[in-house]
Amino acid sequence: MNSDEFLSEGILKLINCKLCNLSELSYSGFGNYLISHLEKPYYVGEARDVKKRIKQQFKSATSTFYKNFQKSLKVNQALRPITIEDFSFRYMPTEIGRKEIEDFGISNLSTSLNRFQIGKRQKSDFKIDNGIWDEVQKKKIEILTEGEKLIFDNKFLPWRNCNSISTPGLYIVKHRNVIIYIGESSDINERYTTHSSRTYFSALRRHIGTELLKYELIERNGKKKYFIDSHDKSVTDFLNETTAIFYPVHFGRYEFEEFLIRKYRPLLNRKDNKNE
Repeated sequence: MNSDEFLSEGILKLINCKLCNLSELSYSGFGNYLISHLEKPYYVGEARDVKKRIKQQFKSATSTFYKNFQKSLKVNQALRPITIEDFSFRYMPTEIGRKEIEDFGISNLSTSLNRFQIGKRQKSDFKIDNGIWDEVQKKKIEILTEGEKLIFDNKFLPWRNCNSISTPGLYIVKHRNVIIYIGESSDINERYTTHSSRTYFSALRRHIGTELLKYELIERNGKKKYFIDSHDKSVTDFLNETTAIFYPVHFGRYEFEEFLIRKYRPLLNRKDNKNE
């Protein structure tokens, strides 16, 4: 089944959730939220902790959507100023697919205050609610377990020979037959290129350099994300000794990444690499 069929049900469910204020917000789990004004959707997001994230969004100092709104005011003089308190929100728990709901909402609700992931998905017709979204949510563990098997049915290839395509997905990196890193991306081909080049944009390269090769990062232009040239070359040499799988995932890539990191506890992952 095309994931858009049940994502459209999911976004409709979010749209139909009741409007809330901060005093009514008690849910602290995984989920999605939609920020609106006078029923016009402005921003859709995902969160590991919905309560914490929405509270951040409704504080001017930490709000992504409101900072984007203020920038829009400077560009478009026709926009009417709106205070942060005048915006309202809806939210829903999401067991699996919260990133895809965010991306689907950005594309299909035309949320003007989302600045990233624009154009990552094609627009889709909305489907009537046939209960598919709710059924998928109930089967999270089954989906993740089956997905894990599909991913590991693939052969790990030498890093130099990894042929990734421009699609959302996961990647798993091994060194000497030990999983050292698991990541996700909206474009795994782009991420492969990033990791294969210089260190500045690559967390994987920084972790290899600092934690495995014991190099010190140096600062340039106020950013401590660089290695000297010889150390950067050594990171590349190390990466070329690894093997990897790059695997397309069109639904649930955040949850797959979290699930696999918790299970395999790769040395170079920070998030989710904790004893449960």
